[in-house]
Amino acid sequence: MKTFLKACLVLAVALLALPEAAYACEHCIGIGGANETTINALVMSMASLLAMIGFVGGGIGMFFMHMHKRAKMLEPGEFVVNQYGDLRPTPPESER
Repeated sequence: MKTFLKACLVLAVALLALPEAAYACEHCIGIGGANETTINALVMSMASLLAMIGFVGGGIGMFFMHMHKRAKMLEPGEFVVNQYGDLRPTPPESER
């Protein structure tokens, strides 16, 4: 897992270090002859949509990481889940 996180970090740094590589010319985008403000607006709209996808994907990933962590806590039998979904320490044998 740590190797995956390191690879993601290296990729993010590389993409942030070279933002010009992600830009396309106006003819590649399909707005040939448009003025500069239109091109900038299109670039910013694409960036905001990509950011939204990243936030949603990150949220889903964090949810599954949280569920994995809770499941690992339940494996040794040190915790139990009550009727409200809260993790509580396992009661001693005398209280069961």
